[in-house]
Amino acid sequence: MSLLWALSAGPVPRGFHAQSMTNVQWLLAVILAQHALFGVLWLGAAHLRLARHPAAHWAAMAWIVVPGAGLLMLRGDVPTWLSVGLGNLLMLLAVVALRRGVQRFCRQPPTDGEHRLILALGVISLLGTAAGGTSVYLAVMLAGSAMAWTLLRAAAEIRSRLSNELGPGAALWCAAPLLLLGSVIALRLGIAIVLPERFATYLQQPGGDGVGPVFGSLLFTLLLQVNLVLMVTLRVVRRLQHQSDHDALTGLLGRRPMAERLDAELLRQRQRGGCFALLSVDIDHFKRINDAHGHAVGDAVLQRVAHTLQATARSGDSVARMGGEEFCVLLPGADLYSAERVAMRMLNAVRSLHHPELAAGSGVSISVGLAVAGQPGEASQSLQRRLDQALYLAKAAGRDCLKHADEPAAPLAAAVA
Repeated sequence: MSLLWALSAGPVPRGFHAQSMTNVQWLLAVILAQHALFGVLWLGAAHLRLARHPAAHWAAMAWIVVPGAGLLMLRGDVPTWLSVGLGNLLMLLAVVALRRGVQRFCRQPPTDGEHRLILALGVISLLGTAAGGTSVYLAVMLAGSAMAWTLLRAAAEIRSRLSNELGPGAALWCAAPLLLLGSVIALRLGIAIVLPERFATYLQQPGGDGVGPVFGSLLFTLLLQVNLVLMVTLRVVRRLQHQSDHDALTGLLGRRPMAERLDAELLRQRQRGGCFALLSVDIDHFKRINDAHGHAVGDAVLQRVAHTLQATARSGDSVARMGGEEFCVLLPGADLYSAERVAMRMLNAVRSLHHPELAAGSGVSISVGLAVAGQPGEASQSLQRRLDQALYLAKAAGRDCLKHADEPAAPLAAAVA
């Protein structure tokens, strides 16, 4: 961040009196204290296992920025190799820690080869400033280019890797501060190339360059840290939402989100017409499995069947566990023929499952009831009654089969026997 001051290259105005310098010093102190505080907060987040590895990297970033920015602020008061060379090296180390934390957060293997190259450029920059002369300009340009590249690459990784998890809009928002900061540094580099004499002024001026740049840096660093907090918060919220909407044992949707999707499909049908289908799936004689082998084996069978139903459903279908051994499948846009094909695929896939916990030759089957909502305006309760009737028909027919709601009803006693 402090490289922005290095590349702003504007001399301190002559009317810049002591009171203004005091304001600058206060703002710089606030920036350093802010980074130190965020370092403590990220360390606490790592301890609480809230994005543990990314948080540890971001804590290191915040603490490395403190001496790095402090050295850059001392330019003109301490040797150039110390204020510019070592300061820029520390800032490069900070952005590498930032990007490595981003990569861990995005579940992406860290590009440590690239990181080593970036830090090597920082070392070259340090040696260049120690050499003095015109090499100082080249060394700072080298460090600035490496910093801009690292920030822009981190922004691209957030944008591409988090779009599916957080949504494209949220991912773009999370990437925006890094994208903006990297672009500003790249723009400053371009100005320094076109107007090298303005950049040279920076080397003779004490750090700060006035209240405006320092205050802008304060806002940038605050935005960056808040954005990282936002990334972690969004992931935690999404996980909580997923846990709320999905069954803990099978990973399928729960009863409430399935009811919401059914209501949405009924509304879509009233507005646009068309049809859709529902499947009610029940594992045959599941109570016998629990009684004979225990609930642990029953849970294993439930998970295996649930995963099979999800795998054999179409890409746009919704599969939910409604409770116990009962499942429901919503098939948008499906007519009777296409729904029967999906149901038969599920029946055959479940029949072919191997259950090592059960005795040899002991298979598991399902009964499937099917109801097609072909007429717009049918109430959800009516559709559910037809679906239940279809499942009763499948059980009455001996189980391990498919029946649909328009077939003749069987006696209820035979259905539940």
